[in-house]
Amino acid sequence: MRALLVVNPAAGKRTAGPDDLERSIAVLQDAGFVLERAETTAEGVTSADLARRAIAERFEVCIVAGGDGTVAPAAAALIDTDVILGILPFGSFMNIANGLGIPLTPLDAARVITKRRMRRADVGEVNGKLFFETAGVGLDAELFGAARHAERGSWRRALRRVWRWLTHGTHSVRITIDDKTHAHRVMQVLVVNSPFYAWALPLLPDASMVDGILDVAVFPRMGRLALIGSLLSVMRMRRLPQRPVRYKGARIAIESAAPLAIHADGTLAGVLPSEFRCRAGALRVFA
Repeated sequence: MRALLVVNPAAGKRTAGPDDLERSIAVLQDAGFVLERAETTAEGVTSADLARRAIAERFEVCIVAGGDGTVAPAAAALIDTDVILGILPFGSFMNIANGLGIPLTPLDAARVITKRRMRRADVGEVNGKLFFETAGVGLDAELFGAARHAERGSWRRALRRVWRWLTHGTHSVRITIDDKTHAHRVMQVLVVNSPFYAWALPLLPDASMVDGILDVAVFPRMGRLALIGSLLSVMRMRRLPQRPVRYKGARIAIESAAPLAIHADGTLAGVLPSEFRCRAGALRVFA
């Protein structure tokens, strides 16, 4: 199979050794993959650019060696195309690979690709923004928003977001799934595609990226300290002290009187009211 190998030379090596990329390439070539290598650059050549090149030049496969920040833009470019994504994990957390059951060591992930077992993975969408992991409404969206403003040097806006996080109260929301509406008072709602969230936290271990639906986790009437305690429990791989209310559906409409912020995999994605939908099987991937 003819494959474009997209490499991020600046990616982390948390689960990889210094020679793992070259060894993975050898494994793929021995299995019959004809590889052309291309690298992302600090000057602006992105994994999405290279994935679009793979489509334009009719490569059968686009293999991405990098972390979630490299894999996700390439995957987004490959949605609804015939080009199959392969993942060689060279990042810090690798929630996309982990959620698809792909081994987190590059050599083992390369061996998965050589088996040529293609699966169709789901992708979430809200307000035109895609997410492979999680979209959040409320508390964590304010923190992600503060981080994004800080990255751009907009410190006044970042501090405003931090203040909104510190003073964030509960809000009444209405969640409509399959024509059934559920009312809650919440600080946080998560719409989940992958079992893993943020820093590889196993928030909903039974969530699936290949079932054609999204999971909704509602944390009702929970104070800030209790919510932080729940996140700490997840980080320690322990059971949540207060389990969220769970729903499932392919289309989820969430509305509130307050314009609560939304993020999609850490990228700001507008405010409520909004509809979240599952693009079932939109991504072809070796997994």
